[in-house]
Parts: sequence; structure tokens; C-alpha cells
Amino acid sequence: MLTTPSPSGSGHHRGLHVDHQRDLEKMFEIARPLIALAALVAEATPTFAASQKVGPAAILLAVYAVFGAALIVTTRLRRGALHVPALTIHAVDLGVALVATAAARTNGPFFLLFLYTLLAAGLRWGFFATVLTATTAVLLLALGALVVPTAFSASLAPHDGLGDQLFARAVFLLAAGCLIGYLAQRERRLRIEASEIAAMTACADVRQGLKRTIARVFELLLRCFGARRVLLIACHRSSETLYAWEAAMSADGTMQELRSTPLDPGDLAVYMTEPSATAWHAVRRRGLRGTRLDVVAIDSNGKHLDTRPWRITEALFAAIEPFQGVLAVGLNYPGQEWTGRLFFIDPRVGWDRRGILGLAMRVVRHVGPAVQNVQLLRSVRSTAVAAERGRIAREMHDGIIQGVLGVEIHVAALSRRVADEAPGVVRELGRLSRMLRQEVIKLRELMQEMHPLEVNGDQLIDVLADFVQRFQRETGITARFITQLDRVALTPRACREVARILSEALINVRRHSGARHVFVRLSTVNGACLLSIEDDGRGFAFSGMRSHRELDGSRLGPLVIKERVRQLGGQLTLESDPGRGARLEIGVPLSGHVTHA
Repeated sequence: MLTTPSPSGSGHHRGLHVDHQRDLEKMFEIARPLIALAALVAEATPTFAASQKVGPAAILLAVYAVFGAALIVTTRLRRGALHVPALTIHAVDLGVALVATAAARTNGPFFLLFLYTLLAAGLRWGFFATVLTATTAVLLLALGALVVPTAFSASLAPHDGLGDQLFARAVFLLAAGCLIGYLAQRERRLRIEASEIAAMTACADVRQGLKRTIARVFELLLRCFGARRVLLIACHRSSETLYAWEAAMSADGTMQELRSTPLDPGDLAVYMTEPSATAWHAVRRRGLRGTRLDVVAIDSNGKHLDTRPWRITEALFAAIEPFQGVLAVGLNYPGQEWTGRLFFIDPRVGWDRRGILGLAMRVVRHVGPAVQNVQLLRSVRSTAVAAERGRIAREMHDGIIQGVLGVEIHVAALSRRVADEAPGVVRELGRLSRMLRQEVIKLRELMQEMHPLEVNGDQLIDVLADFVQRFQRETGITARFITQLDRVALTPRACREVARILSEALINVRRHSGARHVFVRLSTVNGACLLSIEDDGRGFAFSGMRSHRELDGSRLGPLVIKERVRQLGGQLTLESDPGRGARLEIGVPLSGHVTHA
């Protein structure tokens, strides 16, 4: 189920695992001489009372106690763990238990030493290592009884046979091994699960941003479940916007770049097959009648659901292909803004499929709200920043801009008063008036950029038309907005960026082109929204048409616009005719059509 930490795993997870293993070894070091002394007392007491002689088992236990104390002292002097493999120490512990059992006069050392050895195996490596240790002990005890039967009969009761006593010990060892191994395995799984959840939750940092947070969490999820690919379908309840976040593990064990795709809200039904199941796992199995789909599902309480009437749609198959197995977990938190489903493609699932579903539910239940809080905090921060920018914009309009306009009016009045007396002064005053007018335009452009912009697909057309009309009114440059669309199928974020792109393009036209006419066109072609800005100004320092990649390579074109288009996953084409004008064409994918990195 949960994988053990690997060198390529998270540093946080490896740190937790290493620290825990170090603590376990310290615990074993302290317990070793104490167990040896307890066994020595159990062995030495009847010997002292009977013949005042020390048996070989007592000598072995005393040496074992000294060995354990020496390990403690050496570790403390080195100020760290002794660099002796845990398997070697485990072999020594098992060997002492076997020899002490063979040479002991009572069963005390047998019980204490083997119990300690089995517990150490369980806490170090888990269930199978514990059962293997118990099985090895039984085989070695049986082999020793066959080779040296007199030595093993010394610790048996007079009325018991060698075979009966060995059988009882074998049953005890195997039963204790299974029980201790199971409990240790459960503890080990819970510990690793807690460390995995802690590592994923720690990645939810608002300073890193939502995309980096999701990318880091996806990387840990891929390693935790051994999946080849992970797909998150998230739907915002209020705005009904739908996104697909996807990442895959490459052949060298590193995660590929996270991809985000806006989807059509109607696609949510495709991914929410059987929404009554909180988690389900489906795997393709080949049989005599062909390939069939084997499905296991549980509800929010972990109760098994009957999947016989299930039918996973072909649309879902097409959306997540290729796959051999799929594990899906629902995201539905009361009071949260997001809902959806998380898919693990080809996860590593053992025989306990319900167990892995429960694990996936617990991981998502803890990590999901933390990631959503990152998005919520960023939204709150963006709202606060937008409110502050709006306040500054209003203060600029009511203060600075009004003051500059007042100065411009006084300059115009002064120019008319001295028109007949000082023509030279009038010219300077005219130049000053034009400078003030340009500063007012710049301040209004800055105020427009600072003003919060909330726009969706239904409002985008009107917002763009208003931008063009305001540009013509404030600059005197003839500007026309041409479109046959009523609305545009873009997400609110894409609409805001398109509006900002037009605003930036018009600012560049006013500042640099010297154009007299500007034409803005908006259309949709082949699943993309096309925004075109054409002017009859100076143009750029090249002739012909350049693509987005060519503009980046030659470091030409408007930098801000190129970056905004890149963030939208779109493409920019720039056509220039020096001295005659230029045309920018921006293509932005419509919702549900194109995946971008």
C-alpha cells in the first residue's frame, strides 16, 4: 500500500523516516541489556539455589548483556548511531536467543529473548520480516534438536518429550510472530501514512502559489501510490468553472511538468461517474470471455458498495486513456468552494483494495482542504490587493488628476490673457499645456490598470468596446472595434487577461506608433478566440510576420503582452511593415479545447 521512503522521495518524508528509525535503534540498544539481564536472572536463580554453579546459558546471557551495554556506550561516544547494519544486529539477537534456548535450564530466556527479537523485526521491517524471523527460529530449533538432542533436552520438563516441547515452542513462535508482525505492520503503515500526509500538508504554502503547491502535492501522491499519472478534476461551485490538472511520472522517476486545462462545465458529469461512491478502484482483467472491468467501491464511511449495476461510461474511458487500472477519490467538502474528483492512473495496489481506497480517502481528506486553503488565501489576498488598488485609483482621480487638470485650465487661461503681448510665452504655455494633457492621459492609463477588473465571457465584448471608445476619446486617434460575437467562451481569468492585453496594446500604440487609425477585431476560429489590433503607425524594426517563438528568439515584440499570452497558453503573431503600421494577432484557446503547460 504505502511505499517505503526512497532516495528520490521527499526530503521531509526521508527525514521523518530516518529520525524514527534512529529512535527505534536507540530503544533497541537500551532494551537489549535489560532483556539480557532479566533472562540471566531467570536462568541463574534456580542454578544458584541448586548447585551454586553457573551454566553456559548464564555465561552467554552475561556476555550478551555486556555486548548490549558496549553498543550503548559506543553509540553515545560517537554521538550518533553505530554504523552496524540492522540485519547484522538482528542476526546476533536471533542467534543468542537460539543458543540460550538450547542451553537454558528453564524457559525464561526463551520467552524473553525471542519476544524481543520478534518485536524488533516487526518494528524495523514489518509483518513478513517478523514471520520470516519466527519461521527461521523454528527451523533452527528443529535442526538443533536433531543434531544435538541432548543440549535441547536440558531445558525440557522431565515428563515432556522432545517432540512435544519443540512443537509447543514452534506454535508459540509462529503465533507470536504473526501477532507481533501484524501489530507492527499496522503501526508502521500508520506511521508512514502520517508522515506522507504531513509532508503533503506542509507543501500547502500560499507563498509558493497554487500551481507550485499542486505540483508538489502531485509529486508526493505519485510516489505514495506508485501511480503512473494523476488527474485532478476541480469545479468551482459559484462560478461553475471546471479545470483539469494533470501530471505524470517519467521513466527516470521524476515528475513531468504540471498541466492545467480549462474544461466545459458540462464535462463534470463525465468524470463524476457513480457519484455515490466516495472512492473506487477499477482494473481491467483478461478472461476467457475477453477483457472485463473489476470494480471495488466504498462510500464516505468506508462501507463496501455493490458495483454490479455499475457502468463506467466510454466518455470517461476516453478522457483518462491509456490505463490498466484507475483509482478515483471524490472531493466534496461541506462549505468549500471546490468539488470534483482525483484520479490515479495505474496505481500500485495489492490484495487489499478496500484498504488502499480507505488510505486514499484519508490522504485526500487531510490534504485537500489544505490545498483549497491556499487557493482561498490567494483569493482573499487578491481581493484585498484589488480593493487597495481601487482605493489608490480613486484617490488619483479625485486628487492628482483633478489637480493636473486644474493647472492645465489655468495655463490655458493665462495663454489667452498674454496672447497679444508675448507670443513666445504663449508658445511655451501651449507646449506646457500639451505636456500636462499627456500626463493626464498617462495617469488615467495607470488608474485604469490599477482599477480591479472583473469580467466574464458575457461581459468581455462590452468591456473591449469601452476600452476602444475611451482610447479614441482621450487620445484623438480614430479607433474602431469590430466583432460579430455576443459572448466568448473564456474563463473569467482568461477574459481579464484578454482585456489587459488590449489595454496594453492600445497604450503601446499611443506611446510609440504615431498612428492615426486603429482597428480592433475579435472573432473565434477553430476553438480559439482571436484578438487583432492593427494600426497605421511606424511599425516595428522588421518587415514581415513573426510567430511567438520567433519573437522570443529575436527578443522583439511587446514583452508584457507576450508574457500574458504565454500564461494563457495562447499564441502571438506580429506582422510589421515599417512606416506603414503593424498588426498584433493573439489567439487564446476557448474553454475545453486546448491543454497548456
